Amino acid sequence: MVAENLNRLLCFMAEITMAVTSIDSLAPYKVSADLMLELINVTATVEDDPEGASVGTWWVQIIEPPELVKHQPPGGYILDNRQVHMTCAKSAGVSLGDRIKFTIVS
Repeated sequence: MVAENLNRLLCFMAEITMAVTSIDSLAPYKVSADLMLELINVTATVEDDPEGASVGTWWVQIIEPPELVKHQPPGGYILDNRQVHMTCAKSAGVSLGDRIKFTIVS
């Protein structure tokens, strides 16, 4: 029981570095009569996971870069099969190969 609780605490604090491996444009989203938002679908794949925490399915939150932190949805994203899929504004400046740092929240 103690080991299981310690493992959960370790996973909660684990940091995972992921690299952007795919970017696909999505249809523009009409916010209002005079405002269109250009969206992209981003796939990031685990690159560095020293604790081995990325095995399984987890809720994760971005902790770096700050441009993505401030626009992530409440609760974060789902890490599954060592990948995260997310939708963000094209203006966030995400490029192939960019590094995104996540932490596991549950």
